[in-house]
Amino acid sequence: MLAKNKLSKLISMCIVTILIAVALPIHSFAVSEPWDQYNQYLPNETPVTKRHLRGAWISTVINLDWPSVEARKIGDDKKRIKKSKDELIAILDKSVEMNMNAVFFQVSPEGDALYQSDIVPWSRYLTGTFGKDPGFDPLAFAIEEAHKRNLEIHAWFNPYRISTNTNDATIESLNIDKSVFKEHPEWIRTSMSRFVVDPGIPEAREWVSRRVMEVMDHYDVDGIHFDDYFYYESYLGELEDQDTFTKYNSGQFSNLGDWRRNNTYLLVKELSNEIRATKPWVKFGISPAAVWGNKKDGHPSGSNTSAGLPNYDRSFADTKRWVEEELIDYIAPQVYFTFANPSAPYGEVTDWWSKVIKERNVHLYIGQALYKINDNADQYFQGNNAVQEFQRQLNYNAVRPEIMGSIMYRFQNFNDSNKQQVVNVMKEDLWLTKSLVPVMPWKGGQAPHHPTQGKIEALANARKLSWVDKDPNTAYYAIYRIDKDSSIDVNSDESALKLIATVRKSDKAVQEFIDRGSNDLDKVAYAVTALDRLHNESRELIISTNQSNYFYDIGNQYAWAINAIDNLYERGIVSGVGDGKFAPQNNVTRADFLIVVMKSYGIELDSYITGNFADAGDKYYTKYLGTAKRLGLVSGVGNNRYLPETTITRQDMFVILYRVLEELEQLPKAGNSGRSLDQFNDTSDIDNYALKAMKLFVEAGMVQGDGVNLKPKTTSTRAEAVQVLYNLFSK
Repeated sequence: MLAKNKLSKLISMCIVTILIAVALPIHSFAVSEPWDQYNQYLPNETPVTKRHLRGAWISTVINLDWPSVEARKIGDDKKRIKKSKDELIAILDKSVEMNMNAVFFQVSPEGDALYQSDIVPWSRYLTGTFGKDPGFDPLAFAIEEAHKRNLEIHAWFNPYRISTNTNDATIESLNIDKSVFKEHPEWIRTSMSRFVVDPGIPEAREWVSRRVMEVMDHYDVDGIHFDDYFYYESYLGELEDQDTFTKYNSGQFSNLGDWRRNNTYLLVKELSNEIRATKPWVKFGISPAAVWGNKKDGHPSGSNTSAGLPNYDRSFADTKRWVEEELIDYIAPQVYFTFANPSAPYGEVTDWWSKVIKERNVHLYIGQALYKINDNADQYFQGNNAVQEFQRQLNYNAVRPEIMGSIMYRFQNFNDSNKQQVVNVMKEDLWLTKSLVPVMPWKGGQAPHHPTQGKIEALANARKLSWVDKDPNTAYYAIYRIDKDSSIDVNSDESALKLIATVRKSDKAVQEFIDRGSNDLDKVAYAVTALDRLHNESRELIISTNQSNYFYDIGNQYAWAINAIDNLYERGIVSGVGDGKFAPQNNVTRADFLIVVMKSYGIELDSYITGNFADAGDKYYTKYLGTAKRLGLVSGVGNNRYLPETTITRQDMFVILYRVLEELEQLPKAGNSGRSLDQFNDTSDIDNYALKAMKLFVEAGMVQGDGVNLKPKTTSTRAEAVQVLYNLFSK
């Protein structure tokens, strides 16, 4: 009985414990997540970024991305070329669809060329045969088509690889003209079951540089790009370059590792100098493996990782030094891991690179593993976890200030059926808005002059914008669609929400863009900016139905004066105040109004002035005042003064006009369009000397006031003064 009671009491206690546990809030038992320490960079909503590089690698090696194996195998040259071109166009169209702004096109995967070369043979991946002319120039075609779509295109080289295997068929195929395997067999080593060029041979290093500079000299690429294959071995020493070390070290380095690192350093430094001296605007970037060095391996400045192939120890590439010495313009470590990866967590690796890059003239882009989605054992690359992981990674990249972009490996993964869940989230959320390539100030360049003479035309279900741009530095335009009565700060991240297109500059005198996304012409306006090839952006030109063609501060608020201001500007009678502004709200000075009137009616200036006003001075208006005084067009205000730099009243403005038109015998006549002077409430405010002029212009319909008052002693704005002159001309 006692035992039964004890058991009953124990069961009751267990039930109470379970109930308490159920009643406690879940977060009481929350387990920290691998990304929690980076929560400051993980917003709840997708951030909007105006400037962020978005790209993908287009792999040509073993026909991974382009051209397809099917295209390569077509025997009919015309059909093969057409299919190859169509496939590349589809890739570039997909890039635009995904709101990318850059592609990294592999042009030399195996000491070969996907371009016309005098140094290396045509790539086997174009036709199936090393050295066979494909019948067209893939790189030239890729550049033309990428630039049509306003995509940056970076020529991607593998510096040292000669083949992806060492079988007999490959050896036979490499024995052709221009093949380094045939022409310099003494440079060739075997590593990772591949033929490679020994990076320790100075002539081999020069051969790599010559290949790059050949492309630099003959093709309009935006960047030169290296991947991570420098020294590449399955185990240390596999390359068997001890004899090379003995021959070329010259006692400079005490060990093989430091000597190897110096070889890759020299390649990067020498090539960097050549690129910058030849075409300073071309970017030079490298995409190494994720980790520079593990702290646990004796690198105090390394990352808290346990990567198996760190740059410093296994590739013998001191990538950190390249950044610190600013030898490259961007670095894109291949961080193909999740935040939860035990060896090289995404957060730890990117945080380390962010600190290395800080305050350097080098951009940091992150290479990301699109290829691993649903094809990797890491649970965070699978299913819904993969969606959330990519949301974390891309949002983190956008918020972290040191990270300037993302590059996806590799392109055809955007079309893989088992990756569409992530691709769709990228398209519909993470990369929903367009983004411009970040500026590299150290590369030079400057914002072009802003476009002018904007016009808008209604088409069936579309709107055609046009504008003029004579600045030769303009490479393309950014088009923003805004609400008609709103303004836009094109330098803000929020402006990306309004960015609807980027358009390459054409060779036509008038540039055009057709917007098929808005039919309500009365509710929208457009802002158009010009950018150089390094993405420096001009101030905007506003284009709407109520907008000056020449001055961006003449819009809907001054719709009544647009025609007048543009007309007089085109006739050379008025000008702006600089930087595309007219300053319509500014008051007109007595001298400036006189000058505009005299210019309007072609009154020639006296070459020699006598008897000028006492305050005429030696200024831009001196001869105008002297000539006008002699002709009796103006009189002083006492003590032979004109007060040229004081603002002019409305009544004085009409006195000057009256006297000029009287002198020219062009005074208007009272007509049906005018009103009687006594119909206004404030006619008693008109001074006697101005009464005749005001009366005439009121009765001729030139002066209307606000409908009730004439405000004769109110100062006139620049917009009002121009409108008065325009009224005279038009009538």
